[in-house]
Amino acid sequence: MTILTCSATTCLYNENHLCSRGEIEVTGEQAKSPDETACGSFRERGSSASNSTGSSSGCGCEKIQIDCKAQECTYNSSCKCTAAAIDIAGQKAITSQDTKCGTFSCQC
Repeated sequence: MTILTCSATTCLYNENHLCSRGEIEVTGEQAKSPDETACGSFRERGSSASNSTGSSSGCGCEKIQIDCKAQECTYNSSCKCTAAAIDIAGQKAITSQDTKCGTFSCQC
């Protein structure tokens, strides 16, 4: 599992910069840079969508399973993240598209 830190403090699953979801998905199938990636699991805290589609387990996990759709990322192996640690950025995120995988490294 990968060590994850998350600056998307507006996310329903963010607990002290850790993720309480248990696993996340990084999107950006054709990404060539970190800005073209996103945390597909992001749900805005307090939004009506987050109230009906998910719930936090209450404690943040340092190590987490990460499904990665960014095909060109150096750390993507069969859609699983192999990086020792990653950072999800998105301090003022309102939607998933406001986040990014700060660790993304293009093998292109």
